[in-house]
Amino acid sequence: MTRGEGRLFDGYVAVDWSASGTPKTGPDSIWISFRTPGDSEVLENPGTRAEAVDRIEALLARASAIGHRILCGFDFPFGYPAGTAQAITGEPGWAPLWRRIAALIEEGPRNSNNRFDVAAILNASFPGEGPFWGNGLKRDIAGLARTKRKDGWGESLPPNARHAETRVRSAQEVWKLTGVGSVGGQALTGIAALERIRHRCGAAIWPFETLGDGTAHVFAEIYPSLLEPAPGDMPKDARQVTAVTDRLARLDAQGDLARHLAAAGEMPVAVHTEEAMILGMADPEGFRSCPTPHVYEYERDPAAIYRQSFATIEAEADLSALSEAARPLAIRLIHACGMVDVAADIRLSSGAVEAGRAAVGRVAGTASDQTLPIFCDSEMVARGIIARALPAGVSPVVTLNDPSVPDLAKRLGTTRSAAATELWRARLEGSIVAIGNAPTALFHLLEGIERGWPRPALILGFPVGFVGAAESKQALAERPHGVPFVTLLGRRGGSAMAAAAVNALTLGLGGDGT
Repeated sequence: MTRGEGRLFDGYVAVDWSASGTPKTGPDSIWISFRTPGDSEVLENPGTRAEAVDRIEALLARASAIGHRILCGFDFPFGYPAGTAQAITGEPGWAPLWRRIAALIEEGPRNSNNRFDVAAILNASFPGEGPFWGNGLKRDIAGLARTKRKDGWGESLPPNARHAETRVRSAQEVWKLTGVGSVGGQALTGIAALERIRHRCGAAIWPFETLGDGTAHVFAEIYPSLLEPAPGDMPKDARQVTAVTDRLARLDAQGDLARHLAAAGEMPVAVHTEEAMILGMADPEGFRSCPTPHVYEYERDPAAIYRQSFATIEAEADLSALSEAARPLAIRLIHACGMVDVAADIRLSSGAVEAGRAAVGRVAGTASDQTLPIFCDSEMVARGIIARALPAGVSPVVTLNDPSVPDLAKRLGTTRSAAATELWRARLEGSIVAIGNAPTALFHLLEGIERGWPRPALILGFPVGFVGAAESKQALAERPHGVPFVTLLGRRGGSAMAAAAVNALTLGLGGDGT
């Protein structure tokens, strides 16, 4: 499968993460929104991080299996201020720090975790009090203060804020582990989870890595507060992730998502080597102001569409030359092609419509095993016939793709369409024939009837094209050999019109058939 033209992704995920130490659903818990380009959203609220990881991995695995690429946004910081990785791991860059955090964080199946102890271990890499603060446990933890250090930021410690926090002022510092708006715990547990997921599913981490060859899933840091939550009665977290996936899908559909992703190249080097950035922070207003798609005013009720269409045809087409029985058929023919002037070119034998309806009625009105084939010169004609309107025992028959047809066409020195009519002969008596494509099929059928083939109950002749189409229909109108017929003189015709003629016999007017 291929994504829509111009799109970077086939689906969009937004995850509101939680560092809760116990299972939790509802407000202030994990929410996952998954949206497809067709605007179908699945909203989930797993109770634990383990459940969330399982669901995310399963979603990505299903997408990979069908060649789809997903953009996943997570609402926790993907990095730390410049210099943090070097101080903690002895190596620059994001990857060593992610590995170190993933190696230290321990998660229980019911959300128990050691994030506060891990923060203390990481603090030991710095002189004096480390940058992490906010011990939220009742027990004291050596090396993890309950309050923020007042000095040393940007000197003995890394800066207090990343470049992202200087651009988005309401975003919280990554060092804070507890209290209103804290994101430090989410970052530690979230980075540990993503370090495992990314290796299992082959995802690229933006903005640290390129977007790959167009097939890898992409993980990006998001800040849902850049957007207004979606309306509704759900918890705010749920409405926020819904708003994010809606915005990502719209931006991608309008070709503007690439601009927000490419903005990493304009940021300081530390942003795309260590700090990470919030998707949309380079142009928050542009990220927020993605226009709402235009909603067109049009009739959506199928029955009303048919009523209005048929009323328009009756008002605009001159059907005066046709019998009352033939007018419903003419209206459906015009409806199939959209041209009211075809009414002047319709030709039919006296009682043709009645003959076709009688053939259908004979099968519909009997409890026996009697059947009525509707022989079609192509699959397109057969597909256009409304199956639910056909009584039991009445069914389209297409012989064009029968294995014997190619050799038969060679022996007869004609087209496959013409040769395929030879296979109708055994059941041709009393049948209905609907030809919407091949003039040679109509010519060959007329020749066969003249040679003594069984006679169908009705021939619906609508070959289309520039070679033989007009001539074959003229031949049907002039020499039908006593077989009732309906045709359209000239080059016009086609599968839709042939199928419409059949539908007129079974549906008539007033149905909501499509």
